[in-house]
Amino acid sequence: MTVPSVGKILNDAQVSLAVHKKCVKQMISRRHADQDAFLPELCNAILPVLLEFKRDLCAERIVRFLVSFTSARPEGFEEASDDFTEAFLGFLLNLATARDKAVRFRTCQIVAGVLNALGPEAEISDDLYERMEDVMLERLRDKTAAVRAQAARALSRLQDGGEGGDFSDDKITSAFLTLLGAEKQPQVRKAILGSLAISDHTIPHVVERTRDAADDVRRVAYLALTSKVPVESVSIALRAAAIRRGLAERSPSVRQAAVEMLKRWWLAFEGDVLALLAALDAETNEHTAEAVVKELIACGKIKPDEVAQSVANGNPPGGGLRRDTHAMRTWREDPSMLLTPEAAVYWRVVCEALQLAVTQSGVTAATAVGQNQVVSAAVAGERIDALEAALPVCAKDLLDLVTVHADAGAVFVARQLLQILNLVDLADATARRGAAAFVNQQLRKTPTNANDAHLDVSGTASSYALGGTGAWERCLVQTLRAVSEPTDVVAVVVAAADALRSSGDDASTAQALFLCALLLENVQRAAVSLETGEGIMQTLVRPGVTHVSASVRKEAVKTLGLLGVVRGVASDDGETVRVLRTALAADAPAVRCIAAKALGDLALLYGAQELDKQVNATNEAVERTDADEAEDSEEEAGNAPSLLNCPITDALCFVMDEPVTDDFAALDENAQFNIDANGVDVTGGAAVAEAELEGCPGTAAAEALAKLVLRRGKGGFVNGSGIGHNANPSSDATVVVAKLLAQYLCVDPRARPRLAQCLAVFFPSLASAPPDRRRLVADAAIPVLRALSVEKGVARVAVYLAHLLDFAAVSAEQVSGGDDGDVSNMPVSKTYAAGGVDLLCALCEEALAVTSRPVSSATTVTEKALAKAYVAALAKLAVATNVAPAFTVGDYDEKSVAYHSLIRCACAAEAAAAKVPEKIASRDLAAVAVKARAAAGDEAPFVASGLGLREDDVETPAATPVCMSETFNELAVDSETRGEDVGAVAPDADEEAANDADTPGVEVEDQAAVTASDEAEAPAPDTPGADKKTAPSKPRTSRKKSEKAVETAKPTRASRRGALAENVAR
Repeated sequence: MTVPSVGKILNDAQVSLAVHKKCVKQMISRRHADQDAFLPELCNAILPVLLEFKRDLCAERIVRFLVSFTSARPEGFEEASDDFTEAFLGFLLNLATARDKAVRFRTCQIVAGVLNALGPEAEISDDLYERMEDVMLERLRDKTAAVRAQAARALSRLQDGGEGGDFSDDKITSAFLTLLGAEKQPQVRKAILGSLAISDHTIPHVVERTRDAADDVRRVAYLALTSKVPVESVSIALRAAAIRRGLAERSPSVRQAAVEMLKRWWLAFEGDVLALLAALDAETNEHTAEAVVKELIACGKIKPDEVAQSVANGNPPGGGLRRDTHAMRTWREDPSMLLTPEAAVYWRVVCEALQLAVTQSGVTAATAVGQNQVVSAAVAGERIDALEAALPVCAKDLLDLVTVHADAGAVFVARQLLQILNLVDLADATARRGAAAFVNQQLRKTPTNANDAHLDVSGTASSYALGGTGAWERCLVQTLRAVSEPTDVVAVVVAAADALRSSGDDASTAQALFLCALLLENVQRAAVSLETGEGIMQTLVRPGVTHVSASVRKEAVKTLGLLGVVRGVASDDGETVRVLRTALAADAPAVRCIAAKALGDLALLYGAQELDKQVNATNEAVERTDADEAEDSEEEAGNAPSLLNCPITDALCFVMDEPVTDDFAALDENAQFNIDANGVDVTGGAAVAEAELEGCPGTAAAEALAKLVLRRGKGGFVNGSGIGHNANPSSDATVVVAKLLAQYLCVDPRARPRLAQCLAVFFPSLASAPPDRRRLVADAAIPVLRALSVEKGVARVAVYLAHLLDFAAVSAEQVSGGDDGDVSNMPVSKTYAAGGVDLLCALCEEALAVTSRPVSSATTVTEKALAKAYVAALAKLAVATNVAPAFTVGDYDEKSVAYHSLIRCACAAEAAAAKVPEKIASRDLAAVAVKARAAAGDEAPFVASGLGLREDDVETPAATPVCMSETFNELAVDSETRGEDVGAVAPDADEEAANDADTPGVEVEDQAAVTASDEAEAPAPDTPGADKKTAPSKPRTSRKKSEKAVETAKPTRASRRGALAENVAR
């Protein structure tokens, strides 16, 4: 039988995958028929496939066929097959450096497929192995992402574990790890994760990719952890981090992959949930362990009803909750009779799941009718029985169990059991009194350290004053609120705090202040009498704020702030505000953070003006009693602002603008948080965020200002001009928003993750707030652009501002319901960015001022480039700003102002477009001029009569009114002064804009040229008040005729709006 040619076989192979086996046999027969001529014939035949970069179906079938044929080793011809494979791979490696990206892509794709398809018996020479390694490592740095991804797949089987087997010395693995953190394309990161060798050296990097920005990469990371990584090879911290991130995923596909990983780990422990929780360290990672148990219940691996039944069968997991508490009092002889931390978490979550099921079944039974009600009632009864079987017999037994663990020092276990008390019926007064007595006893205990407990007792925890989290004390206070009246709660906690204070040591004092803070965090104002508040101030707060220990001062300032929230700031003659201002001005960083938060909360609750009144009243009294001393201090300080006397908003701004060191100061003035922000952080940034929370006053001040702006708007900054301190910068709402925006755009999220996250949530919220606060985004645009124009990246600022303005407009449309009929009936200005007209006018005038500034000989090339990029950023933001047409304004005066601003904006944009040498910026400014004149619309004659202007002056841009010429003269005179504060972005902004050079904009450029020529032939008068008739007139332009033609085609108001919207969109 005649063997078909290579071309015929390849044609058959590209039709369907089903014939590939047959085609492989035919190709092998063809190779054996003429081995010398086969390779050149095959190489010539596949050249069209190598030139196809698009992943076409036929081309992909050919590639798969080539991989199958090259990796095939028929029995009896193994040596010949290996020789052909080596020769074919050599031919492909010669093409790996081709200039065509399609050839490089297909070459790497075929090489990767062949290497991954070769069996373990295949042999490759050392020379070819080294050559493939060198060539593919070079392609790993290719400029095309698809080539890099295929090169990573090709290098997968070339990694060498070395003597230790951890791949730490392998250059391919090192290149993978380096590229994994620097690669921008998700497909390349995904290919690297799939090709990376798994070892103790690479597992942390795989877990780190569970935080990747791309969903596909995170999913591949979880799939790699599921299929390649044994749970025993992963450290406890990495296990907890991977599960915590996976169960909190928003992407369904990624979360499903994480759940599959959890199931695989559960099976690795033979279905023992307690062993899995112990592997996660339930004591350290409580929330992760809780999420694991809930997820296993949700997916059916844990059935609460069966767990409750195991109690009756006598084999409950971890021993269950029904225990002999009298026998457990001998725990010192056998600590193993105590509950382990993982068992405590397990039973708490199971009991809560049973309680939720009881509640849901009870609601179902109450709403059901007929036979369904009988069935639902039976189901509810069964679940109630299951819950009662899982819990101790009575509340007293549960309290005894909690007491035994608390006395043993197993505070973590006691806290888990104490939360189960909420599931028990507390209608019995005896149970409530017993719970209150237990809480009172525990609150009065002196602070203890976890190291002081018995060595064999697990679940120990330190008191808050000695480095604990305060979760135990918080749980005690919550339990006391559940079993006692509010007044009794206040009395018990205050008495316990007073008892701790009497001990005299610093830890007991800090613990007493912390208990008072827990009480005041969630208490009714009526429950705290004036005598109680004054007693706390007298015995704890006043001595605490002057204490030598920073930890005590921190708790005292926190308690003082909460007292101010409960009692008010005017009830103590301003003492609360004065002490907080003093702590904010000069104290340890942790104390300043608490003071900034407290002042922000008080300003948010009572208003910044009320806080400033207290300071002003105190200052007046000081000036009357000690005027000479105040004058001397002012002479020493000069004009420097004082955090004690300036308005509270100014003080918070000063603190926010303070420089921040690399490592935030800890609670102790001499301690430091040494955190490597560049390394693999298994905590998800929690350690850095905690350090920032404790040691960065600027972040606390920024959070306080953000809340004040969002909730009170401009009304929260009425006194922000710095009374008595004219040299202080104004801290009105616009300046504060500008500073916050500058902080957000300049902050390093790795070093200050809390500030970055706070502002990332704040600005979209501000953009969707009511119009008076939404306008602050537009008002702050120019100050932010000016402030950041001296550095590279101002184009990014303009893009983000355009995003915020567009976000505000989209939110308004969403509120309207998206109905076209409703939008046509509502005022159109509500669908546009608040303050868009003023912002557009300011941007155009700013661009004109910068372009009109004379360039001196001392100006450097960098300054020129920054100025050009700044003008380009202004033009881009102006193009993206959506302005409301003038006719949509209802009020006559406001309509006149809007029209006047739009005409002024158009003239400024036309003048700036004529002076800007860059083509893209000039085109954008010309488009802005068209948009501004279109926004003035056919209301121009009506509003012009109200302004005292002639119709000819309005319709013809060349005949500029006198007021416009005066404006341009003032801008030209002031341009040099204003331009000195103006910079711009890097030249890359212009390079990015050059990518849009093919965008249709011929009409806009022609119109800008017509406008520029009109202004050149009809210049504005040089002196204010000159007669407009002396200006040379110019015939009507073609643009005016086209406008009249459009006006004749717009008989109705609705059609005019549609045409205007089309012009603005264009």
